[in-house]
Amino acid sequence: MKKANIIVMWIAGIFLIGASILKIHQLVTEPIISKGLWESWEFFLIQIPLELGLGIWLVCGLFRKAGWLLGLIVFGGFIGVTLYKSLSGAESCGCFGVVKVNPWITLSAIDIPIFILLAVFRPKDLKLFPPPWPKAAHFLAIAIPTFILLPAIEYVLITNKPPMKAEKYEVIDIKQWGNQQRWSLLDHIDMKEQLQNGEWAVLMYHYDCPTCAKAVPIYEEMDKSLKGNDNAINFAFIEIPPYGNEKQQLIKPDSTVTRGRLSEAKKWYVQTPVVVILRDGKVLKAWQGYAPNLDELLNAAFGQ
Repeated sequence: MKKANIIVMWIAGIFLIGASILKIHQLVTEPIISKGLWESWEFFLIQIPLELGLGIWLVCGLFRKAGWLLGLIVFGGFIGVTLYKSLSGAESCGCFGVVKVNPWITLSAIDIPIFILLAVFRPKDLKLFPPPWPKAAHFLAIAIPTFILLPAIEYVLITNKPPMKAEKYEVIDIKQWGNQQRWSLLDHIDMKEQLQNGEWAVLMYHYDCPTCAKAVPIYEEMDKSLKGNDNAINFAFIEIPPYGNEKQQLIKPDSTVTRGRLSEAKKWYVQTPVVVILRDGKVLKAWQGYAPNLDELLNAAFGQ
């Protein structure tokens, strides 16, 4: 039983260390799009050293019962978070940095099995807190490098935050679009000329965005109801790469809506949907992560 507990704690620790390394790689190579506190750059700065430190603790075997108990609690928390992401339709669990893994897979293949293994193979006949104390040489050989490593990683993450815009990628942030200024994304859209004339409500979407899936049919109905009216606002639907295949498309092939695409020459980091009101190619108002209703759109287009 003792050997089984050691193996299980090693598995859990290696998983945490591996996940931490992938998150570190993500934070120094690409910007983070915040979708709330739990997925923000600031939260990752706290999570990574704690997760890495726990992984090292589980592997090294110091204060085994206390480490096991904390590991059990943490993986129980992982189950709750991953289950929430699974039910909310998240594309990835966010556990492995740039490596996207379906949260249902993470939940069923990693979080729940490790939690069960930790719960079954407990460190019996050990006290939660010492005595006995570990040997000084063993303790210092683990503690000193770890307490040097974790602050060093934190320093690297803080001082090497990727820029919001680079040659190969760009973060779409509506706060950067000044009121009444030419829309900066026009040069990257294949229907640029159309959008530079008249009033437009532009819906930027991604095929696997649940909020977009709800917004698209509603905006299609808006487009139908306003077509032919004098001084009506025009609707445009812009797909953000990577594009979906035929089965994944949110807009049906026979739809009459005006459609376009954002260039795939860059990698775009964005919280979808993005809705923009344009007048002759200039931004009047924009929303991100939210699809406003018709009254809000018309007020933004004609109420100013």
